[in-house]
Amino acid sequence: MRSVRLSITLVLSLSFFVGLGQEKAEKAKKKRAEIELIHADRFTVDKTTPKGASKLKGDVQLRHQDAMMYCDSAFLYEKDNSLDAFGHVRIVEGDSLHLSGDSLFYDGNTRIAKIRGKVRIDNGASLLTTYFLDYYRDTEMGHYYGGGEIDSKKEKIHLTSDIGYYYSKTKVFHYKRNVVMTHPDYTIVTDTMQYAPDLEKTWFFGPTTITSEDRKIYCEFGWFDQLADEAVFIDNARIETESQIMMGDTIEYDEAKKIGISKCNVVMIDTNEKFEVTGEYARYEEKDSTSFVTINMLLKQDMDGDTFFLTADTLFTYPDTSGKRILKTYHNTVFYKSDMQGACDSLMYHTKDSVIYMFKDPILWSDENQLTADSIHMTMKNGVLDKMFMHENAFIISKEDEVLFNQIKGRRMVGFFKDQELHKVDVFGNGLTVYYPREEDSTLIGVNKTECMNMTIRIDSNQIEKITFFEKPVAKLTPSDEMPSGGITLEGFIYRVGERPISPHDLFEKRRKKSGQ
Repeated sequence: MRSVRLSITLVLSLSFFVGLGQEKAEKAKKKRAEIELIHADRFTVDKTTPKGASKLKGDVQLRHQDAMMYCDSAFLYEKDNSLDAFGHVRIVEGDSLHLSGDSLFYDGNTRIAKIRGKVRIDNGASLLTTYFLDYYRDTEMGHYYGGGEIDSKKEKIHLTSDIGYYYSKTKVFHYKRNVVMTHPDYTIVTDTMQYAPDLEKTWFFGPTTITSEDRKIYCEFGWFDQLADEAVFIDNARIETESQIMMGDTIEYDEAKKIGISKCNVVMIDTNEKFEVTGEYARYEEKDSTSFVTINMLLKQDMDGDTFFLTADTLFTYPDTSGKRILKTYHNTVFYKSDMQGACDSLMYHTKDSVIYMFKDPILWSDENQLTADSIHMTMKNGVLDKMFMHENAFIISKEDEVLFNQIKGRRMVGFFKDQELHKVDVFGNGLTVYYPREEDSTLIGVNKTECMNMTIRIDSNQIEKITFFEKPVAKLTPSDEMPSGGITLEGFIYRVGERPISPHDLFEKRRKKSGQ
């Protein structure tokens, strides 16, 4: 055995070509150094040696510029300035590159290394393992294919993909096809991903699913900053928790505060209460399960086979002490259900007992009845209106014909509904009624106006059937030939049928009119 030290002179070549009028100018050629043999236990040429090669065996050490290469054996092609290396192959270039594998082809002119077998790149912060890797020293980029794995020591992240690119200078990884990143707190499955371990930042491109213990996230583009605990999810973005689903064109998520902000084409779904809210901006706080939606907000909830639609400037939702939801709307609230429609400035809905509170100029329509008061609250039973409580300045109007209106007025009222129709009204304080009795053949008798402190009114098919008066009633019947042509209207009478939404599609138009837009 003998040691051989082979020195190779540097070959310099520099040329620059400029072609006037050509579409592209040729790039200047860079200086290329020849591969230098530092050490080998044996240096021979025999029958098994490829043409133009020298066989190196035993503790082979080579250098090309500032990169050192180690292996058990190699074929050095002096003329081509290239080599084939085998067994315990390593490439070391300063602190930026520590690469190893089973075999290596290296071209000193192009500075491209092709490593095969059990390939490893260890930069201190992370470890790459694969079986096929090409490394481009000019750009300090490694490219693997046929599958690879990354283990980040600091973040305890394990990642696999079919194809990967590693930029050793910037310590950035780029992965493609069947990318799976596993973190102790979550798992990411995507088509394409870029990961910077030193920055602890991840970018994903294409359909992406992020799954953790308490949520599932989907998007088609986005990024996650582990240091800041912040993420942005874009294009068909979706965050799903046990009780809530948030969707939108863009979702910004604060991992530390557990707050999600969704923008454009927002959809919020409460899977427990089975209601859905759409809009253009939403905020959801996981810690206390509160949210609000604004800008073109629309709520939909199934109520025993019927659907309740509601729009307002802003909707807030939060849990009560039992965990059921409370919904609050602010400004220009309008709602629609097949058996009732309504409008007010603000509204509160308790899902636990199906109670709806309406505040500031509330108005409700049920069949042919218009109901108003300073405030109204109503109870639902099996998704159908059951009772209504009208507080201060209560007023009920129902259309008798094209010009005549039955009216009930009082300080407070309680309305009772049966089969989705108003069938009884209790009036408390300053009771007034105007109704138009008819003969059996529907001939108009006249108009009856009655005053009484309290009264109970029975209604059948939207017609006043019977009135029970309490505490000295005063009644006056005016025959039809003596009554005014337009009938009688009580003080405060306003028939507001133009504000009534006639379908769910009419809600936004009615809200805009209500807000004066």
